[in-house]
Amino acid sequence: MRPKQLMLWLTFVAATLLPSSLLANWSSFEAPELTKQSQSIAQRTKALPEQHIATVRDQNQATSILIDTFAEQQSHAKSLNQRLQQFRKSNTDKNWHSIEQTRLSLDSLSQNKAYLLAYVPPSVNERFTGFGPDGVRQLLLEVQVTEAIINYQLVFQLRSLATFIADLKVSPFPLLVLIFKLTLIAMLLSWWLKHAPKLIVTQLEHTKCKPLTREPISHSFWRYLNKIQVPLAWFIGLSVVLNTLVSLPGLDSINYLSVVINWSFSAVIVIRLITEFASHHSHYNNQSEIVELRVRTVKHWVWTIVIAAIVLKATAMSVYQGTIYAWVKTLILLILLLLLIKTLRDWRSIVFNQLSQCEEQPTYVTWAISKRNNLFLAPIATFIAVYRLFSQRLFQALFNKLSKYENFKHALAYFFRVEVAKQSKADKENANMVRIKGDRTYQFVTPGHEDSELIEDYASNELNEIARYVLAPSPAMALIYSERGLGLTTLLKRVIYRAQSEDAIYINCPHAGYSALIAQINSAVGLPEDVDETELVKLLRNTDKRYVFCIDDCQRIISPKVGGLNNLMKLSKLLRRGRNQHGMLLGIEQSAWRFVDRARGERLLFDKVIAMPRWNETQIAALLSSRIATDGDNVLSFAGLKLPKQWDEQELSEIERAEQGFYRILWDYSDGNPSVALRFFRQSLHQDKTTGEVFVRIFKAPDAKELESMPKPMLAVLRAIVQLEVASAEELAACTQLGFSEVLNTLRYFQNRGFIELIDDKAKISSHWFRYITNTLHNQHLLVK
Repeated sequence: MRPKQLMLWLTFVAATLLPSSLLANWSSFEAPELTKQSQSIAQRTKALPEQHIATVRDQNQATSILIDTFAEQQSHAKSLNQRLQQFRKSNTDKNWHSIEQTRLSLDSLSQNKAYLLAYVPPSVNERFTGFGPDGVRQLLLEVQVTEAIINYQLVFQLRSLATFIADLKVSPFPLLVLIFKLTLIAMLLSWWLKHAPKLIVTQLEHTKCKPLTREPISHSFWRYLNKIQVPLAWFIGLSVVLNTLVSLPGLDSINYLSVVINWSFSAVIVIRLITEFASHHSHYNNQSEIVELRVRTVKHWVWTIVIAAIVLKATAMSVYQGTIYAWVKTLILLILLLLLIKTLRDWRSIVFNQLSQCEEQPTYVTWAISKRNNLFLAPIATFIAVYRLFSQRLFQALFNKLSKYENFKHALAYFFRVEVAKQSKADKENANMVRIKGDRTYQFVTPGHEDSELIEDYASNELNEIARYVLAPSPAMALIYSERGLGLTTLLKRVIYRAQSEDAIYINCPHAGYSALIAQINSAVGLPEDVDETELVKLLRNTDKRYVFCIDDCQRIISPKVGGLNNLMKLSKLLRRGRNQHGMLLGIEQSAWRFVDRARGERLLFDKVIAMPRWNETQIAALLSSRIATDGDNVLSFAGLKLPKQWDEQELSEIERAEQGFYRILWDYSDGNPSVALRFFRQSLHQDKTTGEVFVRIFKAPDAKELESMPKPMLAVLRAIVQLEVASAEELAACTQLGFSEVLNTLRYFQNRGFIELIDDKAKISSHWFRYITNTLHNQHLLVK
């Protein structure tokens, strides 16, 4: 039998076997209309202008409509109850149609009443929703309306159930589809609950294996999902089930169950998320009392808010936002206030214990501490203490975020420097306080030497990168540049140490220039110093060794003039002529490298060029603290330096805070240059003549006003000295294109003011003025720091 013939045969059998009464029982789609009174109220309400542009007259008109609505609500509620009684006696479709009309009209009146209560003036709203006589009358009216709606729902559910059973006799297919959907949902939920834990644990292990200093976002996602995956799965499953069941006739009331399920599972999920977040970020997980109280408090608040939300939502769905809603809302606020008082009482001892660890407190906190045991004022005092702790934690978190930016740190250091300068002025006026000068300062702040503590985290990335390149068995010519005093020499020697070979040679470029440098290279590789470059190239070609030359201070073979790069070019060609896999690492001051970079343009000279970074505040502080004695006769004292307390120094003592604050000032002034910081640290040493104790006070920085107003030719001479490091008058005249006598007069002017020092008739920038000179040249666009 063909499928089409089979379908026709089954249809014929069904039509024969089913009763004719079922075939005649068609569903009605005629929607009931509102009553005339309800339509009138709805039209009058809709005619009102929008609330934000309503006038006093409009609000008075809304009040009149509201009173009429009350009367119609009472009339429709009575009518609905009467019609329901008649329907129980005479169960006809005509009677049910009138019941639907009355119920729909009553619902429309309730909606209009809720809108009008929000539209009228607050005084009128308070009159009908408050606890006065009119409020009580409205409450009784809404109870009457609610009673009528409940009676209707009972009859409606029974009628819908009878209709649903009758429809099943005609066609059970919708029920079979519903059962199939529910079975599929149950299978998916069961599969997830069984396999989700393994999947999440696998992802957690995968993301945790990555060597990151900060927890990746993916790991946080899987960690939180692991805590909430069970209630989340049930929540999604039950929500889908309810959305499926709500399509069945007579199950409109399932929306109330949906509200309960949504808020209840949301409460469970929120509690677990908050608990996980708090346990992961809290500093008090080692105290079981705090952990237990934290979990209990979160549960109390979340469940109270959830129950309040369920009650308010159910009330709004039933009777809209009228008097009952306002009374319930007031009751919930009272319950929340009582819960707040209980929470403050539970946390009182812990909060004040943490607050007592802070040294300085404002007046209002001191008052709160004094009233902590007062029966009536204790909740207020505890709330003030919680606010104080919360504001401190908030500002500390904000401070930690901003402290990642150098400009913010410099701004802090500037204000601290101004504050310390005010305090130090009184000490300097003290006749017993004198500044320590000369070589005696090295007894208290020791100079660097081979055995000095190494700040290993400084330039560690640059060291690793340059060492991997230069020490690899391949030809390499690299350059690393930095400002004077950043530790370039130490980094080159660390490269030599990493090589672990006697063929890794450190050479300090002499002031005499290129010929003297070649002589040192000859001596280092075992040749006589006076042999020419040909013998050196021959040795580099024929040797089986791989030499690594680390040549420091290569700015001494560079002159900022036409042809000033000839010696540097000859040095690079020398290594390339050696052919073998030798390596060369040149160290050069930044100012000289800028000249090389501009002169060469895009033409390749070095295979790799790396810049040395400036020292950060932590590294400067570690270096300075390593150079002072902690015991013995040369101990420094930071007593008397009263710096504002910072949010990252909460656990430091007064002396430690003063020390770290002073290091921050030195870091800011030196602009990350440790040599400059050490020099002005030594200039900050003062001794009390009566006690012999050595104190740290703010240093006196040079005044740069004269530098800023200096003519450009004189600044050009300063720039040439910075680039050459040590320069004679002849070299400066050649570099600046100034007359020899003019250069001599300029040098005498600089020497008179301490800008430069003369070493064997050669000028060198004074360490005292180095930072201000480089800053001035940078501001005048004559030099890039």
